[in-house]
Amino acid sequence: MAEGDNKRRIKYALHLMGWTYENGNQDKLKRDATRVAPSEYRSEMDGSLFFPVCFTNLNRVPKLKEHFSNGREAYFCHLAAYNEIKCDLRSKKPEGKRYETYEEARKAIDDENLVIVDGFMKDKPELPDDPGDEYDETPIEDIDGPVSDVPIGRHRGESFKLPSKITTVAGICRNFDENLYKYYYFPNQKFSIRLVDLLHPVENIQEEDDEPKLYYGVIESTVHLGEHKRPDNIRMTYLKNEQMGVQDFCIKLQDMHQKKSWHYRCLCWSNCSCLWQGK
Repeated sequence: MAEGDNKRRIKYALHLMGWTYENGNQDKLKRDATRVAPSEYRSEMDGSLFFPVCFTNLNRVPKLKEHFSNGREAYFCHLAAYNEIKCDLRSKKPEGKRYETYEEARKAIDDENLVIVDGFMKDKPELPDDPGDEYDETPIEDIDGPVSDVPIGRHRGESFKLPSKITTVAGICRNFDENLYKYYYFPNQKFSIRLVDLLHPVENIQEEDDEPKLYYGVIESTVHLGEHKRPDNIRMTYLKNEQMGVQDFCIKLQDMHQKKSWHYRCLCWSNCSCLWQGK
């Protein structure tokens, strides 16, 4: 992972005036703080920005400019004063999470810090007759999956039987900021990994990949084909891609199955040869 990519793993900070790592209550910080992206930083926030994983102070670099001289966007980073505080987001290489005991793993699930995904729903969620212009549809709930044997134990070959979820990509996107730093175990993974380290930008894809991954992208344009704009007509949605070798980088799917991806971002669990499975 390049250094710039490592820095961008901190997607937002928690802002709460008067709170300190040394004396503050972490539950209060999570409950009362405002989420702030690097682009939303203001100078008066300096000293009161904290990372939602280790709760130590964050610094915005550069302080006063939106971009570096090379055009790279400003980012948040840990303060050197807290280098002794363990935080796996400091690492340039994403680290998986393993658990010492079944009880530790089960507590992580109960505390909503770990999600075991057994699979994705096979049936596409029904859309309302008039979804409107905003993403205001009724949320799709995850459903309980089977007790799964997952290899997330600390020791080689050790696995735990844990409750799982059968989910949708829409379910992962709901409360996305909160989910970003949770650990997820997807089918056939060797260990659980934070969601932020499981996301792959579509714009960097250069070739086909048969391994299922979570992809996200920016929609550049979308066209509803057909004279009468029927919901079963094909919609062509073009995604931003900066690799010159990729031609016609487009989601080609019926209009009724694309409505949930109109709002500048799409996220899918697929391989990048077909890109989109409507889940």
